[in-house]
Amino acid sequence: MTADVTTARNLIRELEDRRVLYRPEEMEGHQYCLISVEQIRRNLTDTIQKTGADTPLGKSSAKMRRACRKFCDIVGSPRFDALPFPVKKSILSRELTRLRKVFGLAIAEVSTAYGLDVEDELATIIPFNQD
Repeated sequence: MTADVTTARNLIRELEDRRVLYRPEEMEGHQYCLISVEQIRRNLTDTIQKTGADTPLGKSSAKMRRACRKFCDIVGSPRFDALPFPVKKSILSRELTRLRKVFGLAIAEVSTAYGLDVEDELATIIPFNQD
């Protein structure tokens, strides 16, 4: 379990440095977002290989990786590049929101399962129960 905690901590630290997960969409171009999400996806694959798919970290990483693929399928599509700028901006905003929702839930699962803190910027995408 100690190795999983270290791997989880490393993943959280990596995600804390990924502005695509929390910066306003106006500050990020779609090409930057694609490159960053593809790098995140590769890191998630490495994480799954280190911990195994059946661990809490592996399961959460798999969810995030699926979200990365969906994001890249839409924003990385050749059809996306052919769209007018306002339409691209709208789609990018929608897809970043979807990506961040999945990541927020998965990061909450990882931080809870392994007792890890998350820096404030990344923590902004974690949903909190407001009951």
